[in-house]
Amino acid sequence: MRRCKVLFIVIVLMLTLTGCKYPTLEKAIAETIPFEVQEVLYKTKSDGMTIVLYTTKAEGEEVEHLKEPVLGVSFFEGNDEKGWKNDGPNGWEYAETETYSTYHENYTKYDDKGKILKDIYVVFGEINNENIAAIEIAEQDSEEYQKAKMIKKGSKRYYFGLGFRPKVRALNDNGEVIQQ
Repeated sequence: MRRCKVLFIVIVLMLTLTGCKYPTLEKAIAETIPFEVQEVLYKTKSDGMTIVLYTTKAEGEEVEHLKEPVLGVSFFEGNDEKGWKNDGPNGWEYAETETYSTYHENYTKYDDKGKILKDIYVVFGEINNENIAAIEIAEQDSEEYQKAKMIKKGSKRYYFGLGFRPKVRALNDNGEVIQQ
């Protein structure tokens, strides 16, 4: 009986010290995002973090009318050797729009003295207008636009980009701006 108690205490300590890390990114996504992930749309790395864009079902009485998937983004730290940890934030976004939606998410990590260690801004959304050929983003105080990553899943199109408080614009095949 005493061995069982000691073993139990050792296991609890190990779990506490490891900070609930998961052996694979897929396991961390499945176990730590507080919503049912329907589909992972895109994964990318930035500043040592793995950013995951996914679809989920809208939850809550006020959004019961939403039948289609909504978009979410989460930030993960780690690797398959040392384990994976969801470092938040974990939320989902939805806006009805005829052309394209735009969502901004920010991940900031501080040290124990309040110094910023990581500051990652992402912008993402769904493209609803078939005339949109590209989405471009630019840093907040810049006019140097760069193409965002376009993602096609089934009949739906999405985009994802990294930048400091990025501005977003949509372009048609002729390079003309399409208003949101």
